[in-house]
Amino acid sequence: MPPTPTITSGLTPSIVSRYSAFILDQYGVLHDGAKPLPGAVDAIKHLKAANKKLAILSNTSASSDSCLDRLYGKLGFPQASFDVAITSGGECSKYFSSRPAKQDGTPTKVMLFTWSGEEATIKTTQFIDSLGNIEITSDPDAADVAISHGSDVVLESIEKLGKSTADSKFDLGKLRTECTYECLDPYLKALSDRKVPMFSANPDLKVVTPSNEISYMPGVICKRYESEFNGEVTYFGKPHREHFLACKTALSIDSDDLICHVGDSLHHDILGANAAGISSVFVGSGIHRDECMKDGEVDEAMVMAMIEKEGGDSVNPTHCVPLFKIA
Repeated sequence: MPPTPTITSGLTPSIVSRYSAFILDQYGVLHDGAKPLPGAVDAIKHLKAANKKLAILSNTSASSDSCLDRLYGKLGFPQASFDVAITSGGECSKYFSSRPAKQDGTPTKVMLFTWSGEEATIKTTQFIDSLGNIEITSDPDAADVAISHGSDVVLESIEKLGKSTADSKFDLGKLRTECTYECLDPYLKALSDRKVPMFSANPDLKVVTPSNEISYMPGVICKRYESEFNGEVTYFGKPHREHFLACKTALSIDSDDLICHVGDSLHHDILGANAAGISSVFVGSGIHRDECMKDGEVDEAMVMAMIEKEGGDSVNPTHCVPLFKIA
């Protein structure tokens, strides 16, 4: 049995004083996709008042700049709270924009699994623009690469951005709501037959929505491609150690002992923090809430059973709290 994490009602004075920098997940820690989570804004104000360095490390397909703009704008976190933001979408964009051009000079043909709806227009347009010399195709027999950016549709064309899933000829059915693969698998089969590589701009598997439901994320596309079709996938984001180290470098913190990551996913946040050799705070009210929470508090017995079931020492956090808040 792994050692028991320190379980508290929130960030205690001893936790705050122990670290010089906190690397923060977004969804399930700071907000629920629509509004800040209880205590999160005050926790950020408290940490900044204590001169802590703060980084966002997020498996979002949005860019770093748009991630911060949303936190400061729609979600109401105080301006200039965060020293840096590193996102999986941003890292994927950097990779593509720096790739050598095709020998014949033609655009790389990209099959893009992405989002639908009005909000997707800006996010997906920015992402496409950041990829360099590419051309969107919805034909798996024409694609040079595939990118898993969202879990609603296969993008037909730039002109179709912002259309609802129902308006798309290439919707992914109930993948996002029920994680069913009937509409997805024919695309993956055709891609795998040609050994087309896939790139993950958001490796998350699921999140809890503001309406308290599970929404399945682009990571399920990549996992399906690997497990069922033996496809090749390159991942950007957590739990990969490189992205934690990028935060450490950006924050100019030399000692791992002075850095703590806060997240709600054992498999992305805690696994990644352990691999990077830094401490972690696990937020119980996120995607694992049914496995570790009782009456609004983290339950020690449930936590230990969950950790043992999900991977033991590799996913064992340093601290556990019900919410990202000051105790």
